[in-house]
Amino acid sequence: MNPEEAQKTERDAVQQKIDEMQQEIEEQRALLEEKAREIAELKKLFNDSGEAADQAFRVPHEHGKDSLEEVYEIVSGLEKYTTEEVLFYAAQILSELMDTKDVAIYTVANRDYARLCSATSQEARRLGNSIKYTAMGEMYDTLKNGQIYMNMSMAEEFPLMASAVYDHEEIRVFLMFWGIPSERITQKEIKRLTVIEMLLQNAILRASRYMATFRRQRYMEGTNVLNEEAFTILVNAFLEAKEKGLTECALVEVDMGYESYDDVSTQVACNIRQTDYMGLMNGERLYILLANTDLKNAEVVQERLRKLGYESTLREDVA
Repeated sequence: MNPEEAQKTERDAVQQKIDEMQQEIEEQRALLEEKAREIAELKKLFNDSGEAADQAFRVPHEHGKDSLEEVYEIVSGLEKYTTEEVLFYAAQILSELMDTKDVAIYTVANRDYARLCSATSQEARRLGNSIKYTAMGEMYDTLKNGQIYMNMSMAEEFPLMASAVYDHEEIRVFLMFWGIPSERITQKEIKRLTVIEMLLQNAILRASRYMATFRRQRYMEGTNVLNEEAFTILVNAFLEAKEKGLTECALVEVDMGYESYDDVSTQVACNIRQTDYMGLMNGERLYILLANTDLKNAEVVQERLRKLGYESTLREDVA
């Protein structure tokens, strides 16, 4: 490389570093602006509500947090998780803040259905892995109008309380609560949940958007198979959440024989759900991550694979 080329290479490297630093500054500025909007919205909420919202945190529950400072500290704990983990641990945080062990988070799949993302108990899974939210009557109408839903009639087919996270006025995520004593189904509890949701909504919305585009940005070229780095991160997030009781999932390794992963994945894709993931790990071995799937249903998938001519093995971890 001659001196002129060396100088150009050095200039390009410096310019790239400057561009990266400028991008980081812009990202930090956007984050600060987002936090400023959060603060402004909270101030407006408290000003509009007088002392009612403040009192929602001044009347302690038996195990609840009784100050906004404590609530904010707990919510801030969500920042330590990766984007792939946020929707799992948001359920855990909501459980703590709302003083109930039964919380479920559903993410919208299309204009009619939402899929279970995480739940803190079997009770919170009672509506199943998929709900037709547009058919949920009063609950959907209430949430569509930007309000908190309260199940005053204690109807068993609905959660006791529910709220939603919106993206440009469209519902993106449903937050559902059971296990709340009837004496707490009050306007005071609505104020409490409103503030909690406001503190959590940006993190939840970012994670929801990220997961919605996760696949297509990380597929191996020309396939529907996730690359090893992305898939390994995703699998670890699911398995750790499973260990903490926040989701159900199963990891299946497919024996490809002498076929390539792109050929095998094409055959397999028609026999798994849209919510499942295929990816490479451990030296281009093909795996399937079955979301919201217990052992019994994982064995059903294995039988389908067997009929296609592929043996498979259930794995407990990524090792």
